[in-house]
Amino acid sequence: MFLRPYTDGLEIRTDDQRLADTSSDDDRINGKEIDNPKIELLFHETTKNFDKLPIQYRGFCGWSLVVYDRLLVPSNPANGVLRYKDNYYAFCDKQAAYEFANAPDSYINGVAEAAKKSPELIQLLELHTQFASITPYAQGKEPGRMIEAPVTKCDSGTQTDTHFMEKNIVKSYEWNEWELRRKALKLANLRTKLTHSVQTNLSNFRRDNDSQVYLPKDADTQTKREASTNVPKPSTFVAGLRGCNSTKTTMNVVDLTLDVDQT
Repeated sequence: MFLRPYTDGLEIRTDDQRLADTSSDDDRINGKEIDNPKIELLFHETTKNFDKLPIQYRGFCGWSLVVYDRLLVPSNPANGVLRYKDNYYAFCDKQAAYEFANAPDSYINGVAEAAKKSPELIQLLELHTQFASITPYAQGKEPGRMIEAPVTKCDSGTQTDTHFMEKNIVKSYEWNEWELRRKALKLANLRTKLTHSVQTNLSNFRRDNDSQVYLPKDADTQTKREASTNVPKPSTFVAGLRGCNSTKTTMNVVDLTLDVDQT
């Protein structure tokens, strides 16, 4: 609804229609138009395993990403693939390939700048090698190798039964014929055997006796309570030893001990 005013009167083509319109012989990239000696032009009929080439930017046109401000346009590898620094680039038309060949580093840096404005393009276009400092998944640095998906790890455990298969071991089984005959003779001899018991006169009257006792109980005893008395401390005072210079000294002993009732 928002784009309808801008698309009225215009023919909206699908990606398949766009590829069909640019798949003629006139749309193929001409190697004579490329003056950069560092760039190699590859075609389907002259390159082995052409369909397995790791096209950069996940098959989108890098020229359109820079010129049209991050516009995702599928490329057409059938018109030719440019190889630059062991990387493979495909474009939507041959004119885009010619402009890219004139300044490849400029367009490669332009795609990186576009990814900085839209960080979601780093994962979509597989630009992990250009942003190795901010992503932990900088894999696939070897030439011609695609970026591998991050490996997700988790702890797991399994539990099995102790004996998940039933045992069918018969311990009484014998494979030896003579051993079977020996057991057969043993069982045949038991048929003629009797059980004998002997008892004396003294053991005839013996029997088992049981006795029962009362288990000891825990018992407590309590003695008389503790008591104490406080006796008065003897205290005496000698009077008349001082203050009698002119007369004869008369010494008197005064008993200061308190009575028991007062303590």
